[in-house]
Amino acid sequence: MHPTYLGWQVDWPVFIKLPVSANGKNWKRGEHFNWLEQGIDQDKVATLYATGYIHHNKELEVQSKVGDRLSELSGKQLDTLVNLLNAVVKDRTSSTNEYNIKKCKKSKIDDKQRGLIRRFLNNSAWVAEDFYNIRDKILND
Repeated sequence: MHPTYLGWQVDWPVFIKLPVSANGKNWKRGEHFNWLEQGIDQDKVATLYATGYIHHNKELEVQSKVGDRLSELSGKQLDTLVNLLNAVVKDRTSSTNEYNIKKCKKSKIDDKQRGLIRRFLNNSAWVAEDFYNIRDKILND
C-alpha cells in the first residue's frame, strides 16, 4: 500500500480509484490511468490524486505490468539486471574511469538495490530502452 504521506509521485503509475471522465474517456475503477500518454496536464492529474479519484497501487502495477516492475524481481534477478546494465555501460564508455562514474551501483539488500537501479535510470536516460529489454527478458524467464 502506498503511504499517503508521500503523496502523488509523478513517475509512478496511477490507477482509477473512483470512476471519472477525463480526456473524453470514461475511466473505470482499477484501470491504469496513463495520463502522460493521453497528454493530460500534470496539474490536473495532481488534482485528481488530491481529491481521491486516482491512486498508486503496487498490486495493480503487477497485474497491469506497468511501471519499472522492479518489485517483481528477486535478489538474484536484480543482480543479473545490474550486471547486464553495467555490460551495456561498459560497451558505451571509453575509459575505466568513465565506466566507474556511470555504472549502476550494487547492493545485497534488495530494496536498496531497487533504489540504486531507479537512481541509475533517472541519471542515465540513454540506457532506458536497454533496461526495458533486459528487464522483460529476465521477467519472461
